[in-house]
Amino acid sequence: MDYTPAVLKNKGVPVSLAALREEGGKWVPIYDAEGVQETEEFHVRFTHNVIADVEELWEGLAEWQEGMELKPVSTLRRTFALLLVESVEKAGMRLLEGRLSDYSSAIGVAWAIANGVDPTVASRLLAQAVTVTEEQIKALNENLAEAVEEIEEAS
Repeated sequence: MDYTPAVLKNKGVPVSLAALREEGGKWVPIYDAEGVQETEEFHVRFTHNVIADVEELWEGLAEWQEGMELKPVSTLRRTFALLLVESVEKAGMRLLEGRLSDYSSAIGVAWAIANGVDPTVASRLLAQAVTVTEEQIKALNENLAEAVEEIEEAS
């Protein structure tokens, strides 16, 4: 992903989303022949229209920010529905499993840029957030592997 200041300022914050197709009236993820989920790049950007829609849906920006704290996943999904101009269910299907931290970071950085934060500073913050997320995932996997080993040894 390109997190350069120019991309952040002009396009928005890039994230990976699941590619979907409609099957029997439902949206389903697309997988390639090896079973790898196909993705698409999307740029999170808060335009005035999106901000106005956020205000209307949550009855104010403070309520939206409170929703991000109290109900982070459902608020994130609804926010992406606004950004993608899609139904909440379809937007939720697009969010890749295990990447909620990436999406939260993208929303935070895009919101900061919309409020005047220098994209150069935002770029550095985003790079740090990505590093922290990767470290957390690695630590979780290591802890789970150790737990599995302990269970297998105890059996």
